[in-house]
Amino acid sequence: MEVEVEVPLSISGIWYPIYTDNPLTTGSIGLGLALEPKILLNGKISEKPTIIFNNEEINLPNLLILRRLGSLKIEVVSEVPLGFGYGMSGGISLGYAIIAYELGLTPLREALYIAHESEVETKNGLGDVIVEYYGGGLVYRSKPGAPGIGEVKRIEVNWDKEVCSKPIVKESTSTLLRNNDKALEYINSFLNSPSLEAFFYYAKKFTEELGFKSPYSNSFRKKGLIVKLGNCEKGWIVHKPAKNGILVH
Repeated sequence: MEVEVEVPLSISGIWYPIYTDNPLTTGSIGLGLALEPKILLNGKISEKPTIIFNNEEINLPNLLILRRLGSLKIEVVSEVPLGFGYGMSGGISLGYAIIAYELGLTPLREALYIAHESEVETKNGLGDVIVEYYGGGLVYRSKPGAPGIGEVKRIEVNWDKEVCSKPIVKESTSTLLRNNDKALEYINSFLNSPSLEAFFYYAKKFTEELGFKSPYSNSFRKKGLIVKLGNCEKGWIVHKPAKNGILVH
């Protein structure tokens, strides 16, 4: 038996890490985007836990924790690359977990908890799994933690301009897991008058203060990619808001 799932991308624009003595309550408060094109995952039970990404086997550190859910072979098809800031490791972890649940290997809550834990313990992310589980386009992570513990709120804005991205360099997520004390100030300012333009304005301020600069207006750099609002030129990946989170086919 095979199970197929679709998982949205997650690009965080502002984040405030919160660490506790429990990986399930560790995470981040912040603002980010849940976007298409979604990644497609097919999975089945196998003798050896394996992840195939665009026809190549990869060694995802998260797998050391995900294998507690059961031994699966997962094949991933993605239009965006791994390791640039699209939340791919979280998306693969969530996909693996939900496939394990759909195959009857684990309860849903345990699946979601372990997907989140795999991100926290490997320092691959602090909020991607919960965003990708719920979706919603522009979202506010109001409480840190795994799905069912943390909270995500959808922010209704006008998507009258295209959002696009360009991968520029592969970087470790651990370079981003540090504090900018202005994060909460920027989040509150955005929430007082939310719009897509305001999100890009504050995300640019926030990321530039962390040393990640983008040469384009109405844009910001997150890890190894640049995300831009409007003026999407040839060669850029065009995104739509992912109004739904993970979907099972």
